[in-house]
Amino acid sequence: MDAGREVQPAVAPGPVTETRVEASRRRLDRRYFPELDGIRAVSILLVFTVHVGTPFWAQVNGGTGVSIFFVLSGFLITTLALREEASRGRLDLRAFYVRRIFRIYPLYFTVLAMYAVLLLGLGLFEDRREVFIRSLPYYLGFMPEVVRIGNFQPQPPFAGAWSLGIEEKFYLVWPLLGFALLAARFRPRIAVLCVLVVGTVIGTLFSIFFYILAPYALIAMGCVAAVLAHRPEWTARVAVFARPWVLAALLAALAVIQVSLPAITEGMTAFVLYGVPVTLALIGIVAGDGPVNRFLTLRPLVFLGRISYAFYLSHNFGINGVQLVLPKTEFFQGFVAVPIGLAVAIAMAWVLHLVIERPMLRWGHRITARMRARESDASPAAAS
Repeated sequence: MDAGREVQPAVAPGPVTETRVEASRRRLDRRYFPELDGIRAVSILLVFTVHVGTPFWAQVNGGTGVSIFFVLSGFLITTLALREEASRGRLDLRAFYVRRIFRIYPLYFTVLAMYAVLLLGLGLFEDRREVFIRSLPYYLGFMPEVVRIGNFQPQPPFAGAWSLGIEEKFYLVWPLLGFALLAARFRPRIAVLCVLVVGTVIGTLFSIFFYILAPYALIAMGCVAAVLAHRPEWTARVAVFARPWVLAALLAALAVIQVSLPAITEGMTAFVLYGVPVTLALIGIVAGDGPVNRFLTLRPLVFLGRISYAFYLSHNFGINGVQLVLPKTEFFQGFVAVPIGLAVAIAMAWVLHLVIERPMLRWGHRITARMRARESDASPAAAS
């Protein structure tokens, strides 16, 4: 009856448009955030300008690079811990500490040994040899932050390692408090972190140990961001900071602060408050997908971010080595030395990353895998 009737093709459904909140949730659930490597690269380049040691680069106020590192570290470590807790039911504290040990200590002591060879073995930089010797007990005891607040003049070589002492002590306590005592408890975790931030801000107003207290607030801010971003019910709130105009405003505020507060790292509470726009911008970058993300995921920045730990510890070798052979003028020391010293520092960091850092990371993961395999074999379920 319908033989002569034209059959109409079925209408194919149009593409399902992903909402802004859904897109943010998808991005927050990614296994790898390449933008974080880009942020690491920007941070380490800021730190590099501090150690060039000339008046021109001092205006960049690159000490804020360490502040960004603290916030970023809190966000990343807590995100990884939350994901392990969600997938395995708990954070494996032993595996966590083993990974941190193999992540930090081998490269740390390798670079410290390089300084010892140069100053004590080869007799270079004789004017800083005595202060280096006085600092060694703190370096070997992994208390480099004591050198930061101690009366060490001139500044000892390897003094930049002070931030590592701060971070590792935080991650000695935070997994115990946030994931053993407060396992899978959202509000208590947020409350503890907020108390830490507020208490630290107050402490910076009255304590002479400012350099010890302030970084803990910055790390805690990153932890708060991770806890909130991990919760699906907070996605809509978090996604607000990924809006282009909101993120642009945050980055503009950071740029203004960067150039208008030359004393931001010199004992001011602003050092802590600077972490607020950094934290909000970090959330917006991770949850968003715009021009900022495309810039931060450029291959040179991602590459530098991946070797940023080796670069952080060793970049002074590149700067000092180049400045040592160049004429002692502002032009050569402050401008010619920068690209050459940067290239040398990147090459050295890449070698250290290949020879020390990456193999040690693999060893850490192998050891934790074996630990978990033994626990699985010894479990009652496996025995039955």
